[in-house]
Amino acid sequence: MNLQEIVESIPLKFLIKNLFGNKKTELVERPGCFFIKIKNEKDDIIQRIILLPPHGYTANKINEMNPHPEARSAKISIRGGIKPNKRGFILLKDLVKFIYSTKRDISTKKNEPYVKIDLKENSQTEKIKSSKEKFFVVRENGMGFYHSLINLSNEWVVLVLEKYLQSRKELNLKYRLNKIGKKSQNLAKLLLNKIKLYGDKIFEKENQLIIETLKLDIKIIIPLLIEMLNFYETGKHEPCTVFALILKIGKKNKTTTTKLLETALNKDSAPKFYLKELLRKLIK
Repeated sequence: MNLQEIVESIPLKFLIKNLFGNKKTELVERPGCFFIKIKNEKDDIIQRIILLPPHGYTANKINEMNPHPEARSAKISIRGGIKPNKRGFILLKDLVKFIYSTKRDISTKKNEPYVKIDLKENSQTEKIKSSKEKFFVVRENGMGFYHSLINLSNEWVVLVLEKYLQSRKELNLKYRLNKIGKKSQNLAKLLLNKIKLYGDKIFEKENQLIIETLKLDIKIIIPLLIEMLNFYETGKHEPCTVFALILKIGKKNKTTTTKLLETALNKDSAPKFYLKELLRKLIK
């Protein structure tokens, strides 16, 4: 079975219609799964369909967990396995492994805001879930702030995510763009649009743009990137992409970057999680 057969299957078409009605949707590809979502999500409560291929996973890598600072809480409903020739979902036991942290403050990877799975750590644990189960993957007490879902089966699996978002600052570059030269403005706008389009795939698809971005004056580019940490997360890991760029630039000039990050933290200019993690990685 390929992705196109799954997308055109009867149970998935019914699910898309029931969840999204006639609203325009898009398919987002991740390293180990796919999302179906409304193209222009605007509400504080959002729903997405997660398609897990055989042995697929929701994190960037199968041995990692991703952070979810955008979520106040989030629930998963496992609909079951799916096949093109079936009219309904297939009920399967011990279908999905839910791996999660029990607290927020744990060590992330050296150059990324992601966490490596190590179940020997007291703060990490796992549960095995079956079809029709519903459960929280993120709670307000910090549980599941880092988590991943892994398909244990040889079947395609359909999940429904319901996510309650944190209140957030809107991304607005206009003020900062008006203070810089035309060439820098154009580069910053191009970077913004490419991150919107590709998310973290920008490092594969737009290498020359990254090289040009790294050449900009640090006092120009870091404040712009800090503002871009307010990206709305669509499943493409847009804020994490910006995080990686800031870290790449910051390691070449730690003093100026840390001062700018500290100012942003004091002014609440961007999500505190990313700012604190960046400072922790640059200062230590």
